[in-house]
Amino acid sequence: MGEGETLSGLTPRGTAKERFLEERGPVVDSPAEAIRAADPEDFEPAYLGWEIARCAGGLVDDERRAVAALAAACIASIRTGSTRLPVDDSLLSGALAVVGAGDALATARRLLARARSPAAAEPVSAVIGRPGERKPLIVDGEWLYAERMLALEERFCARIRERVDRAVMPSGPQARGQGRPPQSREARAAGRAVAAVASGPPELTDEQKVAVRESLRASLVLVTGGPGTGKTTTAVGLIRALAWTGVPMEAVAIAAPTGKAAQRLSEAIAKGLESASRDIADAGLCAIAPAPQTLHRLLGWSPSSARFARHENDPLPHRVVIVDEASMIDLAMMDRLVRALRDDARLVLFGDADQLPSIEAGAVFRDMCASLDAVRLTANLRVARDSDARRIVDATRSVNAGTMDARFVDAVATRGSVAEVAFEGVEHLAIGWSEVGAALLERWWRMLVGTDDGFVRRVARTYRWRGGAFGDEDVAELRSLHEHHARARVLCATRGPGLPTGAEAINERLLGWLRGDGSDWRAWRARHELVPGAPVLVQRNDYERGLYNGDQGVIVRVDPCDGSGPRPMGVFPRGGRSFDVIPLDASAEIAPAFALTVHKAQGSEFDQVALVLPEADMPLLTRELVYTAMTRARRSVLIVGEGGLLARAVERTSSRTSGVGERLVKP
Repeated sequence: MGEGETLSGLTPRGTAKERFLEERGPVVDSPAEAIRAADPEDFEPAYLGWEIARCAGGLVDDERRAVAALAAACIASIRTGSTRLPVDDSLLSGALAVVGAGDALATARRLLARARSPAAAEPVSAVIGRPGERKPLIVDGEWLYAERMLALEERFCARIRERVDRAVMPSGPQARGQGRPPQSREARAAGRAVAAVASGPPELTDEQKVAVRESLRASLVLVTGGPGTGKTTTAVGLIRALAWTGVPMEAVAIAAPTGKAAQRLSEAIAKGLESASRDIADAGLCAIAPAPQTLHRLLGWSPSSARFARHENDPLPHRVVIVDEASMIDLAMMDRLVRALRDDARLVLFGDADQLPSIEAGAVFRDMCASLDAVRLTANLRVARDSDARRIVDATRSVNAGTMDARFVDAVATRGSVAEVAFEGVEHLAIGWSEVGAALLERWWRMLVGTDDGFVRRVARTYRWRGGAFGDEDVAELRSLHEHHARARVLCATRGPGLPTGAEAINERLLGWLRGDGSDWRAWRARHELVPGAPVLVQRNDYERGLYNGDQGVIVRVDPCDGSGPRPMGVFPRGGRSFDVIPLDASAEIAPAFALTVHKAQGSEFDQVALVLPEADMPLLTRELVYTAMTRARRSVLIVGEGGLLARAVERTSSRTSGVGERLVKP
């Protein structure tokens, strides 16, 4: 595979698919039948399992079928976020059943036992090996790995262990011409820097001081905490402390996994530095502080070559790399980041270890925080001044603990009808979506989105884009429009399109209200139009336009002042007076964003959030999903769905399996 490819990006089509589906032997009967009519992406594990089984000569039919099923189950587990497959009987039986080969358990167990044997003559040893061998599948204790994932885990954990054990030389001018100073001198220097910035504004808590101090001294620092615990304030304090110790700002890099997360971090850091500007040094820091960027941009991703420019042979020049929203980073990307660091660089990872893990394989930040000494920010700084924020914090703490206990009950107001919903504090509309969905979306639209006079005026306005810029009045109105949409968002467990509780279906309904045809969302779907006033989300990186997956903008009527006349375009804020403006052509990878999946909402915060639960239980409905959705809200959370379904979601935790935590604690 190329540098930028993942297993989920390989979807056999054409000749390969036809050859596989035409196979009639017992190698693939069950897997093929299970996926024959499935979505093309569900075809991948069975196909790759079939290919691996074909490489094992000398096996009888039921053995080849079992090898194909083991490989398919291993690949399917990677696609659901795990890095390995348990070979414990009860768990392996379920994994094989997922790929349509539950009856192959006994044969699979025999093959795994034979693969552990040192007898090289075993036919199965051609495709299933032991640690250290280059075989498609590796048995490591009670786990089955794809060889690539095992190698990735081992390499990443070895580099992290080296970094944890390595002391970092001081980065400021005081270190020039000196050998390694005593630890006490380094500690004193860090202490003086923290003392210089701790009084703020805003003033740092004791936990935040520890985080800044460790970030000035250690090669790797993990800072975890929920919303409101001051992670961004800590990052601002760290930037000021680095400047105080003499680290040039061009030697500092700041990044986040998505464009939206990078943009939000940029705004928060700019605001924090501006409020801290008490003297000339701080005032100057506002102008020269590094601009947050996406990890792909930091590491020099090239879509044309499908490779990253930065790696161990051409590392990043920075002395300090600060990364926010680290819980969203998968194992492969975290490995690329660590490989691209200089040996003497510091890496500081901020995130919330209790949030949803990355979409791709791994729960790396969570595993690292559990296995290494993370700095934990626990004091919520919002609750003292906001009773609604306190209720959100109390409810999310119960969810995070896996229980809807008395604290949860006290914090959450149960609503029996849509008319009772006030969009205040934490509310639970304990009714299925099919009964209340249409009425709730109408209430959401009228109270929070579409009837505001300022919103209506800004949607009807034509914005003039002359010489690559908007005028002052247009800039102010566009900012207000973006801020309006940033106040409220519907969050969903799934995107769709088949489920009425999915983001796609809810977006279609709300676009119907924007168009003026009310709940007649089918009319919008037929025309598939994005109309002025619609919030939009970039679906994938667009390097030519400088747009990145997760960037959020709005559709407005723009006059490009070139004689072509006004037309709807997507406008994306870039800080200050800067905007990106793109036409709505076939190449524009954007989608409406009145509603987002919880995964897509990571890295964002809104005043009001509505979490729409699906009407039937599903594995992805976990406490991490509920927690992540609720913690996107600053002022109010509305949970929509039956109480029993919510209780099951809170009880269920994300079932990813990974060896990262174990490998990090090994001596």
